[in-house]
Amino acid sequence: MSVWFCALLGVVQGLTEFLPVSSSGHLVIFQSLLSQAGQTGGWMFFDLMLHLGTVLAVIIAFWSDIAALFRAFIEMVLDRFRIRNIPERRFIVMILLSMIPLFFVLPFTDKIDELFSSPAAVGPALLFTALLLLLSDRASGGSLTERNAGFKSAVLVGIMQVIAVLPGVSRSGATIAGGTFNRYSKDFAVRFSFIMSLPVIIGANILTLPEAIANAGDAGQLPFYLVGIAAACLSGLAAIKTVRVLIRKKGLWPFAVYCIVVGAGVILFQVL
Repeated sequence: MSVWFCALLGVVQGLTEFLPVSSSGHLVIFQSLLSQAGQTGGWMFFDLMLHLGTVLAVIIAFWSDIAALFRAFIEMVLDRFRIRNIPERRFIVMILLSMIPLFFVLPFTDKIDELFSSPAAVGPALLFTALLLLLSDRASGGSLTERNAGFKSAVLVGIMQVIAVLPGVSRSGATIAGGTFNRYSKDFAVRFSFIMSLPVIIGANILTLPEAIANAGDAGQLPFYLVGIAAACLSGLAAIKTVRVLIRKKGLWPFAVYCIVVGAGVILFQVL
């Protein structure tokens, strides 16, 4: 890996993890175009490091929310897990409920992993992402937040997150759309989408950590990994701010147009 390649993939990861255009789909495309798909030494570990960069971006961008949730969790434990209709405690319960559907995917992880070896599945998935974003714009206008949203809605958003395990389906796009379908306010749909990603990303990386370390490659690659982490974090922060501004002012349709163009281009490339 070169430092420029690490920086490029870091930027791609950071932008596409939070912009509703699918980070997994873009990484599959970039690896294919740059002939890096067959490179195994250190790639899995580097991918894990890139996700660390995006985790840092979420923590920085939503630090006040995350700190409040952490305090609320400690208080809830001391209060014998009573919710008492406190907004922060309700938010915690919603995050936990959103994770339940993911457990039903675990038996099929090998089959899902096979999709990451071919860009052919990415094109149709990007078109599906575009459809979700367009429907989300039509459904936006709700006002529910952690104060009054039903717990059932969190499970439904979690189901949208399950759909996004397919490369080319945007996790942020699917979960933001799931929030707007459940009449969340635009700001809460974005906050819930990004904050609920933390335990999922961290958990997934913990599961792959032993294999990633075993294939980490030469310790001399550490500076390259740090470049990727920094690029993913900084570009992730920019992407989060962009989504929060655009969803309030213009909606998600510009990202839908982008997904249509890229998705159609991938399909045509595969056909021709």
